[in-house]
Amino acid sequence: MNAIIAPPASEAKRSPARQQAKHSDPVPARPTEAERLQMEALQILHYLCTELAQAELRDMPHARAEAIECDTVLFNLLNPEESDSPQIGALESLVMLRQQVQNTFACLEAASGPTVPVAIASAALLEHIDGFAAQLHPAIAGLPGTLEDLRALTTFAGIKTFRDRPTPPIRRVEQAPPPGKTHAQQRRVLEFVAQQAGTVNELLMQMQADSKISYDSQVLLGGAQAITQYIGAAADDALGGDIVGDFERWTYGPNFADAGKGASA
Repeated sequence: MNAIIAPPASEAKRSPARQQAKHSDPVPARPTEAERLQMEALQILHYLCTELAQAELRDMPHARAEAIECDTVLFNLLNPEESDSPQIGALESLVMLRQQVQNTFACLEAASGPTVPVAIASAALLEHIDGFAAQLHPAIAGLPGTLEDLRALTTFAGIKTFRDRPTPPIRRVEQAPPPGKTHAQQRRVLEFVAQQAGTVNELLMQMQADSKISYDSQVLLGGAQAITQYIGAAADDALGGDIVGDFERWTYGPNFADAGKGASA
C-alpha cells in the first residue's frame, strides 16, 4: 500500500526551528566615560550661563543682550535639534563663549550709579564662567590623557572659583619659598600685605560711617572692604594669624570666636 501523504493545512505554521529571526532595532552604544563627563561639564557651564542671562540687567540692555548670547552658545551646543544655527563642536563653542564673555565684560564697564552693584555681581559670575571654560577646553582637547582633569571639573571642588580651589595647595611660609627669596623675606612680604590690608580695612570702615555718603557709594565701599579683608586674611593665614588673626577674625571681627560662649543656658 502506498503511503498517503496529506498536504499541510492552510493554517499550519512553521516550526520554531525554521522561523526566521526577527530584525530588532540596534541598541544604541553606551557613552564612554569621557563622553559622559564632557556632557556633564558642559551642562554645568550651561547652568552658569543661564544664571547670567537671568541677571537683573534690564537697565543695561547691551550687557543683557551679550549675556543672553553666552547662554545661547551653550544651548545650541547641547540642543542641536532645537537650534537654527549651524552646528559647531564643543571646542569651537567654548572659544565662542569666551569671546562673548569678553563682550559682556566690555558692556559692564559702562555701568554707573544704581547699575554698579548688579554689574559687580554679574562680573563675578562672568569670571567664574570664563575660568571654567578656560579649564574645560584643554580638558576636552587633550582626551584621553586629560580624563582625570575632566573628572575633576564635574565635581564641586573642580568648579569652585580660583580663590577657593584646593589645588595648587596653599603653602605655608615654612614650605618651598619662591626662587630668590628666603623664608624670612617671604614672611616679611606677607606681613607687609596683611598690615597694609588691615590699615585699608580700617579706613574703609571709617568712610562707611560718614552719613553724608550715598547708598551707592556705601555699596561700593562695602565691596572694597570685603576684597581687602580677603587679601589680608589670605596673607595673615599663611603667617598663622600673627598680624590680626585667622579668616574668621578678619571677616567677622575680633569677638567672633567668643560670641555666645558666655551666655547662660
